[in-house]
Amino acid sequence: MSDLAEVGRFLNVFEAQTAVAVLDASDIEATVVTDNAGGALPSLSALSGGVRVLVRAEDAPAARAALASEEPLPD
Repeated sequence: MSDLAEVGRFLNVFEAQTAVAVLDASDIEATVVTDNAGGALPSLSALSGGVRVLVRAEDAPAARAALASEEPLPD
């Protein structure tokens, strides 16, 4: 992917992968970017600014709308 845009930042990889699944259901290709030593040190993700979800720049408005339309899980 070239010309990428960040559409979300999450506390952990699970939350980011959930966002990617939402985007995939909307036919939007996305990728997860994090610095956690290859999964060996998950706490590094929070220290490095979180887990980012990136999409093509031209897909960013639709991706943000898709993520905003998702309802949170009940408590």
